[in-house]
Amino acid sequence: MKLPGHDAIARQAGEHLVTHRVKLPRKLVDRPIRQVGKRLAMALLVLLGTVLIVYADHGGYHDNADDSVDFLDAAYYSTVTLSTTGYGDITPVSDSARLTNILVITPLRVLFLIILVGTTLEVLTERTREEWRLSRWRSTLRDHTVVVGFGTKGRSAIQTVLATGLKKQQVVVVDPSAKAIDAATAEGYAGVVGDATRSDVLKRAELQRARQIIIATQRDDTAVLVALTARQLNRAAKIVAAVREEENAPLL
Repeated sequence: MKLPGHDAIARQAGEHLVTHRVKLPRKLVDRPIRQVGKRLAMALLVLLGTVLIVYADHGGYHDNADDSVDFLDAAYYSTVTLSTTGYGDITPVSDSARLTNILVITPLRVLFLIILVGTTLEVLTERTREEWRLSRWRSTLRDHTVVVGFGTKGRSAIQTVLATGLKKQQVVVVDPSAKAIDAATAEGYAGVVGDATRSDVLKRAELQRARQIIIATQRDDTAVLVALTARQLNRAAKIVAAVREEENAPLL
């Protein structure tokens, strides 16, 4: 059965809809761009420190081009040394310069590479780590509560069920707004961005294994569609729905 207005409701939800996906709560950490910025700053500090160390003893280095090493040459030598390029046109010739390369510049080179490689590995493994978390979450989620809508009514309903002893890990929020889901995950709930009138979105919330579903949408006709879809996926779950108009209560 398809109720009148379904396409209009879906279009309205779609205006704020990011491709439906599951978002799990996580500890507060810096955003990826900030993490990369911090590591880049650390790498630049290591490079600057190396330049100053080399320039402080620039008389102990030999440049094949002009036999002298100025600040630019020190920066050039530090860059190619830390990146392990090593063209060999500037070389340490004094005992102090060679000792400094062994005891100071070599450890700085290792630190520089750790910073760069660590950043690359973190970016490459982030997706794998997130997929593993989602897979583990799906395999362990049972008898949970799905809350559709993270507005005032949805938040109030969650606080009510939490007061009965339900844990935050047993709550999954579904909302078409990515900002609402970000707020939900920040509070410790799993979230699904998407239109809850669609069965594939509710399946991502593992509704078929849920104990109850709370429908707190902004429109009564949307609530009806969500209730029908939820009942089709799960015949045994308890459904609680909020209505704005009293005349719609019997329908729900």
